[in-house]
Amino acid sequence: MRLAEVLATVTLLVLLSQPALAEPRWLACKFNAGGKEQNFHIVFDDMRGTAALLDGGSLVEGTSTSINFQSMRTRFPQFNITYNRNDGALAVSPVTGGLMNGECRRSPLPPGAPAVQ
Repeated sequence: MRLAEVLATVTLLVLLSQPALAEPRWLACKFNAGGKEQNFHIVFDDMRGTAALLDGGSLVEGTSTSINFQSMRTRFPQFNITYNRNDGALAVSPVTGGLMNGECRRSPLPPGAPAVQ
């Protein structure tokens, strides 16, 4: 009798469960570059391991993207980004050298942003 209950429960869970769906997450980020505050939006997707920067209404895909439970790291042609998912800290490293610190916060889809699939 107990085995039948366990099998029924497992069968019900299998029938009702759905595959995990990727959910793109938008971040509104800011950092200080030489006394001038810079703002940008970035979208990342944990399951696909992708990140893209919103630039003039289009998305620029990052390369060598690494996303885990604690951080996101990705490269763009002019700079590298490291985002700490625990406290929202941002580090921007231009290819010319140096390090600029800032922060990112969760954000809704920004106006003019293309749909992310």
